[in-house]
Amino acid sequence: MSMNTLEKVDIKSSNILLGALFLGIGFVMLSLFARGWWALFVGGIAAWAIIFKKDSLSAFHFPKHLWVILLGFFAYAILGAVVGFLALKIGLSWTSNPAAGHLGSIILKIPFMLMGEELLGIGVLETARNKGLSLTASTFLSALIFGLIHSFVYWDGSLFSTLLHVLLLQGVARLIFNYVYLKTDRSIWGSWISHVLVDLVGLAI
Repeated sequence: MSMNTLEKVDIKSSNILLGALFLGIGFVMLSLFARGWWALFVGGIAAWAIIFKKDSLSAFHFPKHLWVILLGFFAYAILGAVVGFLALKIGLSWTSNPAAGHLGSIILKIPFMLMGEELLGIGVLETARNKGLSLTASTFLSALIFGLIHSFVYWDGSLFSTLLHVLLLQGVARLIFNYVYLKTDRSIWGSWISHVLVDLVGLAI
């Protein structure tokens, strides 16, 4: 039986809106300001405290099936390589991660930044499940929102190209991390570790 009790919380719609506001502000600050690296992490903590209250901590248990964490890492590595290759073949010029080439200067910040992204992605998934959406619908909703909010970060001048980019890479990445989260017994540490591995390797090469 899972230690995670988020789907049983009595969540008010007003709390969802307030939590979404904190997450939105945090993501904008993280994306636009170099000194805002902490914003989504803090916004995510505030959002979870507002939405899930004391049950927030139930997602922070030791993950099961640790091998799934590495599976998520390798799945995204293959996805990124294949999608990137195909994009180049058809002539798409996608914007690279703004942090590319700066790993040394942000390596100590990355764990906090990515925990903020996990609080956002998993927060959407668990809130949607709590409100009656199926697991499949909740997972895809989380991926859709996660992909779309990266649009202005990876904007390349073309709406079609940018949407294709963020949905195929960031959106599908969210599906992978959601899978890791669920398979590690709904432990946010599982998806977070997989996410950290992906970004550390991606920014290093």
